[in-house]
Amino acid sequence: MRNRKLNFIIIIFLVFAFSSCATFSKKRFRKEVQKLKIENISKLSGNYSFNPIKRYYSLGKPEVTDNIADSLRNNNAYMFLLNQSLNKHIKFDSLSKTKNNFQLNLAIEKNILKVKVLEGLVVIKDTTLTGKYRNGMFYLDNNFLECNGIPYLFGGCRNNKRRIGLTKNGNLIINEAVNNEGALLLIIGAGYSYNLTYEYKRVE
Repeated sequence: MRNRKLNFIIIIFLVFAFSSCATFSKKRFRKEVQKLKIENISKLSGNYSFNPIKRYYSLGKPEVTDNIADSLRNNNAYMFLLNQSLNKHIKFDSLSKTKNNFQLNLAIEKNILKVKVLEGLVVIKDTTLTGKYRNGMFYLDNNFLECNGIPYLFGGCRNNKRRIGLTKNGNLIINEAVNNEGALLLIIGAGYSYNLTYEYKRVE
């Protein structure tokens, strides 16, 4: 009997866990994004602006500030790709308020994405990420999952993941899917899920 109850709990947990995973959506940028093929995924390689020029948010209506670069500067591409905390975003972005002229450099080959931050010709940050091609975009492997308590019984889970692509005019798109769910005895409580996407200008 105990084994049956345990199996039932495990099955329920798995069902809720998989059904509550962060889900990607192109709803806000579907008309802007180009569908890359695995043969030309290398088109992602190149230099891009360090700070975004536009935001696409899945919740609510578009805002005027979505197109104002100065209001988006605390969302630099390097930290967004690496899934760093907001405090680290702000600390790093404070550097760009000086005379520094940062750019993001991407070099992709098969399942490897090399990410660099350039100040002129000098590399000041250098990181390698892994991922895979799927549905016209490159999906990063650095997903985040954190659970507390007993998920979906007395607790919940937070998770997010990212993918990158190109707009039709060659700019970089970084799309993040976020999900945060909590529950009490399998009764789903407060939670939220959304997609947040930033566009970074290609620099020739």
